[in-house]
Amino acid sequence: MPRRRRRTQFPLLGLAIGATLAALLVACSNPKTTPTTGANKEDPTFEEGQSETAVNFSVTGGKQILTVTYNDETGAGNGLIKYTKSTRTVSAGASMLGWSYSFDSGKTWKYGGKVSPPSGGILWGDPAITTDYADQRYVFISNLYIPPSNVPSGGIIGPMTLGGTKSPIAGACIVRSEDGGVSFKLHQCVDNQQHFYDGGSMASAGGSFGDRSVYASFVDVETARIDVWRSPTDTGVFSRLEDPFPGIPIFSHPRLRFDRDTDSLYVAALGANDGKIYVNRWNNGWGRPMVASWSTAGNPDIHLSDRTLRTGYQFSYDIGASSEAGGDSVRFLYTAKDPDSGRFYVRGSYCDFQLTKCNDAPEWGTTPGNFRLSGDQFNPSVRAFPGFFNIPPVWKITYLSRQDDPKGNKVTVEQGNLAVLPGGARSMVPFRAVNGLLVCGDTRGYWGDYNELQFAGFEKDSTTARFLMAFTDSSQGCEKQWTFTSHHVHVSTVMFT
Repeated sequence: MPRRRRRTQFPLLGLAIGATLAALLVACSNPKTTPTTGANKEDPTFEEGQSETAVNFSVTGGKQILTVTYNDETGAGNGLIKYTKSTRTVSAGASMLGWSYSFDSGKTWKYGGKVSPPSGGILWGDPAITTDYADQRYVFISNLYIPPSNVPSGGIIGPMTLGGTKSPIAGACIVRSEDGGVSFKLHQCVDNQQHFYDGGSMASAGGSFGDRSVYASFVDVETARIDVWRSPTDTGVFSRLEDPFPGIPIFSHPRLRFDRDTDSLYVAALGANDGKIYVNRWNNGWGRPMVASWSTAGNPDIHLSDRTLRTGYQFSYDIGASSEAGGDSVRFLYTAKDPDSGRFYVRGSYCDFQLTKCNDAPEWGTTPGNFRLSGDQFNPSVRAFPGFFNIPPVWKITYLSRQDDPKGNKVTVEQGNLAVLPGGARSMVPFRAVNGLLVCGDTRGYWGDYNELQFAGFEKDSTTARFLMAFTDSSQGCEKQWTFTSHHVHVSTVMFT
């Protein structure tokens, strides 16, 4: 069994040591929202939509670089993606892999462009991103892939999933940056006998114990299992690991995390038969899968005033420092449904790092009885800053809430900390991060199935950890809602402590 080492963190710029836990628990009172795409009519991303985000933070060449990748319709006017009110046609060469980057801690963003697919194929979103923490020049993004053999001469008309397991999507591609997430080129495409892949998650070992592995994971919809792919180096070839959940049918997107203290990869996903979170750990081989939650709500539709909001799979977790009581270095948030009120709410749970025991933590959420809220809370994210020498750790969370507008079409972004108080009591106190966001999905309800939260360095001249959330933003109005697209749909970010 691997032992946990003293926690370390990737290279930092000009840190002063000595922040207190109290300072880290104070939420930013007025966090500023910044447009990442679609800022104005001169922005190349203004006319088409961007949504469904993943976030990376790198330090390389004396610069701190933030990269946000997203599903990107920019350039749809070039004829490779054509929309009408009722349908969509996607032709060979189309790409949904777009990104933006920032050199000034998210104050301003520059559009990076789109990565072209292999000749005759299509890149079709569900982005995930990671960096090599030991050499942060290297940043990786994964996207779903449609090979040329699955693209008819007239293009793909209508939805990409046509019922059951039938889909033209048949694998995924991984692109790589060598400049910290500013530019990207195609690295490798992977597939399991051209099976239908969905979702995507990435993680990297980052030099712990000399390990430089990079991981990518997807759900194989046709076999109801999670495929985890590993490259031994930044420039290596990805090969598929064994099934992390043998005998357990899986239906959700996976979530990967890496613990550099024990050189262990973690993967979690939802069971197809019970909707519970299953988690396993790779350390020169898979351990025993553990159940880490009550039954989740899966990926429910949220019914608003006059529209529906489609959601992604409703769980998140991270690996970080345990409390003094121990046994909680793997912490989860997920969405559940209250059978009495019919309200969706956020609930917590936790496991020890060896995955020998998991426990319910209803206090880490908007569980009925905690805050007596109205409206739904859903789409949780968890990120841990593990601590660095005498800089204390932080467990940051976000979620969406309808508390302010339970019968309307707006949601707010809430943020908070997963705290363990003296004596062992668990607590989560939410703070407002972003005020009412107008939901402007297409007529299917799609508005970006997920957003991502990420550690993003430290406050200037301090040791207070910062976190960046990238999210779908329709604050410029809901001028169009067609079957497969809507407008305005862009990406914004918010930084908070």
